[in-house]
Amino acid sequence: MNETGETALLPENYSDKVFAILLGLADGATHARDEIDPGATEILPLYLADGLLEALEWANDGVASDEAACMWLAALRGYSKIAGSFPERAPQPLGRWIDKEFANVEIFEKILDGDPQNLAGLDSPDMGQPGRPTGAGADSTGVLPRAAIAALLARVPVGTTETLARSAAFLTHDDQAAKTAIAAAKIIRSAMERSEAAAGEWAELLVGLQGPSADALREVATRIAENISLSPEEAYAAYFGEHAAEQDAESDIEAAPAATAEEEAARDPEVDAYAVALLAAIYGTEAVGERPASALDDIISELHDRWMALLV
Repeated sequence: MNETGETALLPENYSDKVFAILLGLADGATHARDEIDPGATEILPLYLADGLLEALEWANDGVASDEAACMWLAALRGYSKIAGSFPERAPQPLGRWIDKEFANVEIFEKILDGDPQNLAGLDSPDMGQPGRPTGAGADSTGVLPRAAIAALLARVPVGTTETLARSAAFLTHDDQAAKTAIAAAKIIRSAMERSEAAAGEWAELLVGLQGPSADALREVATRIAENISLSPEEAYAAYFGEHAAEQDAESDIEAAPAATAEEEAARDPEVDAYAVALLAAIYGTEAVGERPASALDDIISELHDRWMALLV
């Protein structure tokens, strides 16, 4: 049911967009790192999605659950996967299907690092929440990918999306970052529901936001909105600066020098993961149609299937 009491319909191409967003989180982070091994940037949001999935499973069985607590326990399992053990004195929840699947993921060297604040905020015996943050004063881009997860739940009031995004952010960060996460989730949700037409709404959602996560979100939303008329493949290339490079190479004007190693290293996997998730929310799987296979593809496919089985 929606806010007016009417039966709410799933957004058009909802299943395709959910799958694309999950793929996009992994693809964006991989593109930024230019490494084959998976990283903490995409692993933590996938675990948070499984936490929401668990809450949905309880609800489907007629049992009330605490979505924030389910996400926290899932995040702790993700922490254990990334760091090798649970945080000291923190709960050690039982494993679920995703833990069994991750055990089969081949890691060539190591799980690659993400935003260090994500692990620092989880390294506590307590769940971070408004009024009792475990990441007091923390604001960094690590809140962005999980905002895309908060937006996946369809047929709920926008206030529910805001609550989920706030709860997910407070697991590791503080109020300023949580405000940005709410805006980031609402941007993804708008794109899932209205595709290209949603781009005109994003500037208003960003008004008044401050801090590093807000600056990154503003840059992503602006860049993608500027290229909203392009095809999905061109929009993807334009975000990463590849579209302009190809045009320069084909023109009679001497092409600009390729990005230096320092410039490539400066890419933030957290930001690029969110950006590709936003492109996926707009265009669906066409946005990531050219992506290489990921070590996490089997997990993403099963997560999508389990999610859709409860939502449809």
